[in-house]
Amino acid sequence: MLKIVVACGSGIATSETVVGSIKTFLEKHSVTGIDVEATDFKQLSSVLANYDVYVWLAKPTPEIQEICEKEGIPDVNGVDILTGAKGDDTYLDLVNALMKLRNAS
Repeated sequence: MLKIVVACGSGIATSETVVGSIKTFLEKHSVTGIDVEATDFKQLSSVLANYDVYVWLAKPTPEIQEICEKEGIPDVNGVDILTGAKGDDTYLDLVNALMKLRNAS
């Protein structure tokens, strides 16, 4: 099972909204085998290595970018997912990251 983590400042409102949007998108497109969770940014560095994809709502810090590079974790801009500004095209980076991970397995 692939795991996505969404992080914002508190791990409550904004990240949970994006988690819900991602889950709805995945269900709508009959995508299974993906777990989506929220966390707060303060805990992210200690849990990030446990996930396959990182969806960010605030630009990743150098420390977080380093973890992503070291662990091979794609990071995806979640702001467009939050706003829905681009419709389903918003999810393109996320879908591409998931497809690469599934193909690599």
